[in-house]
Amino acid sequence: MADTQTQPARRGGGLSRLVLWLLVLALLAAVWWLASERNLRRFAWRPDESILTISKGRFFPLGMANIATDDPQLGKVYGPIPIPQGAKISEQEFDDQTALDRALFDLVAPWARADAQKGEEKSIAEAGRLVDRASALPGLTAEQHQQLAALRGELAFTAARQELLQAAKLVLSARRKLQSVEEGGGEHALEAGPLLRELEGIQGLLEDTSQSKPHPMPSTPPPRQPTAPKQGALAPDAGTAAPSAPRSQTTAA
Repeated sequence: MADTQTQPARRGGGLSRLVLWLLVLALLAAVWWLASERNLRRFAWRPDESILTISKGRFFPLGMANIATDDPQLGKVYGPIPIPQGAKISEQEFDDQTALDRALFDLVAPWARADAQKGEEKSIAEAGRLVDRASALPGLTAEQHQQLAALRGELAFTAARQELLQAAKLVLSARRKLQSVEEGGGEHALEAGPLLRELEGIQGLLEDTSQSKPHPMPSTPPPRQPTAPKQGALAPDAGTAAPSAPRSQTTAA
């Protein structure tokens, strides 16, 4: 009789333990999923010799994978970035993509500005690439967007000065060729002389503009001031006609 009473109790205890284990497993699975999702949103960067490598978390509680240049989604923006010589960078982790974007902009913007100020063709091209990558960052603040616009303007101004300098060099080359034509006394010698003198002024203007030197503007004559009426002379009132000259009276013959 006692054995028949203990059998249902044992069955009930086994079922309770099974439910308890299922709850524990479900809780562990939920914790694992939440930790994996959180790690998936994390980013980090670390300097690798002269390259800054950015990594993204996996869908797993631990671990990250480096973002390669050929990554179809993130490679164009977060691929490896060359580190300028002398720059010091420490390894850093970020909780989400927005934090990475803002820190990455603050990192590369001074690099781009320094390259633009060098004025060399290679450094200007590198500055343009950095600005393009910074423009693709989706998590920038309004202030950073303003800084980016100012940096684009500075880069465009530097590139324009370089193009003006190149144009001055082309004009100088043309002047030398025209000078050889004039000295040779050939068929176009008379035409080369005026062109040579005209290009001289154009070359000077291009060189001065490329070096941000003000070019003298032609002087304009000052506007004429209205002359004041003489003392004692009365000006005619508005609405009244000026007196006409007296007619000469003719005498009848």
